[in-house]
Amino acid sequence: MIIIDEIDEIINQRSDAVWAVADISYSLFRDNFKTAIVIVQHYEYPLPIDGYDEEKFHRVLVRSKTDIEEKINRIKQLAERYGIKSFIPPTSQTDETELKAPFSFKYAAVQAGLGWIGKNGVLVTRKFGPRVRLGAILMDYPLDCGNPVKKSFCGTCNACVEACPWKLIKGINWTVSSKRDALLDYQLCNKKRSEYLEICGRKHECGHCILACPRGTREYKI
Repeated sequence: MIIIDEIDEIINQRSDAVWAVADISYSLFRDNFKTAIVIVQHYEYPLPIDGYDEEKFHRVLVRSKTDIEEKINRIKQLAERYGIKSFIPPTSQTDETELKAPFSFKYAAVQAGLGWIGKNGVLVTRKFGPRVRLGAILMDYPLDCGNPVKKSFCGTCNACVEACPWKLIKGINWTVSSKRDALLDYQLCNKKRSEYLEICGRKHECGHCILACPRGTREYKI
């Protein structure tokens, strides 16, 4: 299929990324779109947990965001050339109460088979661990979907739990029926990160739990 080859070329150009397709029949967008192309973009360069530097972590996230947005926009242009209706869902949360976006990129990634939800509530991929930026574009087009991941592969590892500076992660393995608040106190996590707004004009990135995860590192042995 031509469009698949072209999407693959766009995503794999210039950086380390993987992608898959998710069935979105579960979502609020199911009446207008059939599938979601989900991309996981590996961080530009590795950041060790030792000597944690929040500003450096922020710069890596910004660069990853720029890279993935460029790819998503190019896929949208590709869809337009083929006359395929598409939509780039917003990444931002709709409010500070529920802390939910209209379209969950993490859940779409799980549905696409790209990874599972870690004990810290973020996506963990087999290849890159949690050190990824997520992107997605909805397509009104019948693409072959990946196989959903239905359980955690974190096992007895508690690296993220121990790394959390505020001890907000409960150490529970995720399942498809898990609620976010069963894994961690996400409201307090958001409150702590928001305290940085007055200092820097943005939330604290706080990547301790992400960088502590052994998955996707050279030292990790499957």
